[in-house]
Amino acid sequence: MLRTTLRHIEVFVATAQKGNVTQAAALIGLTQSAASMALADFENQLGTRLFDRVGKRLSLNDDGRALYPRAVQMIDWAQEMAQMFQRDERAVDLHLGASSTIGNYLLPKMIGGFNASRPGSRIRLEVSNTQKIIDAVRHFELDIGFVEGPCVTPELDTIFWQHDELAIFSAPDHSLARQQELSVSSLRQADWILRERGSGTREVVEQLLTSQLGTVGLSMELGGTEAIKRAVESGLGISCLPKIAVTEAVRLGTLVCLPTPMLRLTRAFHILLHKQKYRTAGILGFLELCQLTRGRSY
Repeated sequence: MLRTTLRHIEVFVATAQKGNVTQAAALIGLTQSAASMALADFENQLGTRLFDRVGKRLSLNDDGRALYPRAVQMIDWAQEMAQMFQRDERAVDLHLGASSTIGNYLLPKMIGGFNASRPGSRIRLEVSNTQKIIDAVRHFELDIGFVEGPCVTPELDTIFWQHDELAIFSAPDHSLARQQELSVSSLRQADWILRERGSGTREVVEQLLTSQLGTVGLSMELGGTEAIKRAVESGLGISCLPKIAVTEAVRLGTLVCLPTPMLRLTRAFHILLHKQKYRTAGILGFLELCQLTRGRSY
């Protein structure tokens, strides 16, 4: 008969996430020796090894991979039971992840509203590139992921959330800003400032521009949205970013959106959930909020 405790399962899950017992112990507040003993006891009870040991790193083997989603689910259930008896039963614990545009411009206000409706909740938001968010959801490190563009990963449910509009913009005194009508050739020949390669925004923008304008003249690559806006404000070229990222600068008059009715500049935002992830009350509540705010600009 198994004598497995929640602590055994917590040590197993933390070790799978961190790849070694020392970091796993720190994550859940145990000493390294206590975590090692708990993991060894858990494997002995199950009668199987759960990890392949390569040097100092532990990697899940076939048995470990089969057990992992169920172990994560048990921890989710335990947390939900504990929350039932908190002073305010509406409080939840959520770990969200989002690519840059969503994480910087859309989710913060949504999280504020969610916390207001569920006092005492603890919401963590990780902002990273799209691939890292996908990987984190795949490995049960995030409850919900939000990404720009499509995601084709068998383990994940990919749910369309909303469309995002992009804008081509320049400094107010740029030569293109003074033209009443822009041609495809004038846009193609302009000096373009884009995000660095590997950025989700760069990938989408490059795909949209190339398909509709052909090859554009790239004059500069910068590693962030704010750096691009500053460079464009200085008259160094034009760029294309999510419209929500330049709205405030346009309102202040430091940037202008160029009229490009001949171009289709939209992309899709998606919500990611692991198919084997237990849908806690917190996850379901936040998904409901996402549906209520679909298409709303913050």
